[in-house]
Amino acid sequence: MTTSRRGSREAGKATRDSLLRAAAEVFTEQGETASVAQICHRADAYPNQVTYYFGSKEQLFTEVACTAVLRAGRAAEEAAGTATTVGEYTHALISTLLGGQARNVELFTTAMSMASRRSDLRPQIADTLQVLHERGAEALMRTLVRTGWELRAPIDVEAKAFWSAIFGLVIQQAAAGDHLGDRLEDAVAIVFTNLQIPDRVLAHAI
Repeated sequence: MTTSRRGSREAGKATRDSLLRAAAEVFTEQGETASVAQICHRADAYPNQVTYYFGSKEQLFTEVACTAVLRAGRAAEEAAGTATTVGEYTHALISTLLGGQARNVELFTTAMSMASRRSDLRPQIADTLQVLHERGAEALMRTLVRTGWELRAPIDVEAKAFWSAIFGLVIQQAAAGDHLGDRLEDAVAIVFTNLQIPDRVLAHAI
């Protein structure tokens, strides 16, 4: 590969990365209604570069949203990493997703809604959901299994139910136009109720 071609590829990657960073900031601040012009202004790029690297604003939004929800999942796992009981583990996982990481989860719920109208967005959404189901929530379910608790359904089904509850609560919060704030504990209690984890299991050491 010639030096000029290598330099061109590196410049292209730098532009793409800059657009992603700018889009993540702008979409987090303003949601999916943010314009390409606003993103390009922050990235010091041109609108045709969004089309070149991502195809459309919607595809760029979806990539940002998928990265955001996976980041939220990792943050929740890290927050739960120091827990000493199943109850603490579960609480840390849920409260992180519904609290500090709620905006990242909300971006993904918006992308899912967009994908219902845009078939080209669905593969990335499906791949991201698979990663979510296989990772943090499944780890929670495996933790529960080690305590001797008998799951109501296969682990993958329980993991999907967990994320469905998280998505539903975040959508409700966004639709109401407020933040959970003091009601975070109520939201956590709702997911706990949905999981139907017995008290003896919640108190179990991990």
